[in-house]
Amino acid sequence: MTSFQRHEHGSTTPYRAAGPMAAVIAATVLHGMIHGFSIFLSPLNEQMRQFFAADSITAITAMKTTYLIVYAIGNLTFGVLTNRLSARNTLAAGMIVNGLAVAAFSTVGPGDISRMHLFWTLAALGGSVYHPIANVLITRLYPTRKGMVLGVTGVGAAIGFAFAPLSTGLLSATLHLSWQQVAVLFGMAGVAVGVIAWFFIPPITHESTSPITADTEIEPSETTSGNRASLGPLLLTLVIGIACLREIAMWSILDISDFFLTLVLTDSTRTGFFLFLLYLPGIFVKPMVGVLSDKIGRKQLAATALIVYGSTIAATGVSGPLALIPVYLLMGIGQAATIPSIEAIVADSTSEDNRGVVFGIFITAAIGLGALGPLISGMVLDALGGTLAAFRIWMVVLGSLPFVGGIALAALRFPPHGNSGPQGR
Repeated sequence: MTSFQRHEHGSTTPYRAAGPMAAVIAATVLHGMIHGFSIFLSPLNEQMRQFFAADSITAITAMKTTYLIVYAIGNLTFGVLTNRLSARNTLAAGMIVNGLAVAAFSTVGPGDISRMHLFWTLAALGGSVYHPIANVLITRLYPTRKGMVLGVTGVGAAIGFAFAPLSTGLLSATLHLSWQQVAVLFGMAGVAVGVIAWFFIPPITHESTSPITADTEIEPSETTSGNRASLGPLLLTLVIGIACLREIAMWSILDISDFFLTLVLTDSTRTGFFLFLLYLPGIFVKPMVGVLSDKIGRKQLAATALIVYGSTIAATGVSGPLALIPVYLLMGIGQAATIPSIEAIVADSTSEDNRGVVFGIFITAAIGLGALGPLISGMVLDALGGTLAAFRIWMVVLGSLPFVGGIALAALRFPPHGNSGPQGR
């Protein structure tokens, strides 16, 4: 095992070859906690609407829109600053801020829904540091296995998305905790994760010397000719646009599922279970797709996954209560497969120097437009009376977005990826 030096703010710290995977594990846990925060209250949306005495679905889904808009803007800001910041300090601090903001939900009263928007804003600022900084960190450590490490950290997101709503449902149903009590538990857990992560993330900055990575002894550097293929601004913009269609559908499904399933199942306690089903496949699918994308190509995998994802969303519009179980599982498989494959396409098309900025733009555009999903969905469903028929029609509309995106991605012509690289396939 080769040891080498990494420097941060003038200090020298020994960092051995076992270190890169420790950083990936820390990033994976942070990823899970951040996305867990974005969804953990979704199973209790109806309870929250009653707490705030809100007459509309939009009043509740608008809070997620606030979160996502700020989260998107924050990603761009930290993307620009990525090469100037300590990954270790920034990722840990962001997680702590996120956790404290979530715990502060417990201080809100029935007439203070505006304060919820403020706390969601603070939570989003803390969470927004993750993608540009963590993705640059891990793809620097594994430059020729980007799909693999993005798939591994994607497992964290899948675990957070799957187990956060399941945990909320269990805490609410078995211990009869209110949504505010659940928020305190999640928030304090986030603070603890932020502190622990600091000890596992290596002190690396862009100016570090000895640029040895985990791939050094087994594969050539990403700067080797032919190892990376730039899509160019137009194609990269189209890929980001396609990801935006997925995000609009994804965040809409998260926030309207509780209202939808309550109507279909006449039982609001099972939403956590269905959201668990939706994200459970990602634990296995994301790393598998990440590795496959490194070996056989990213574009066709991503395009197929988008088509599957869109088809299953639309299928919820015609499914009965029992059929919804396999439909949500299949939906989760399709959704999970799109994430590491599309992110690796973006990473392939950038250099180490500009990757933070590009990821910031990518996340800002995708999440920013995705933020409109819950708001628009709430407004449309309110306008249609919030009936089961309205939900079924809207599910078909939402499903058409990633479906069309998958067809568009399959039709794009990517430049050759060196002599034998995967992206051009």
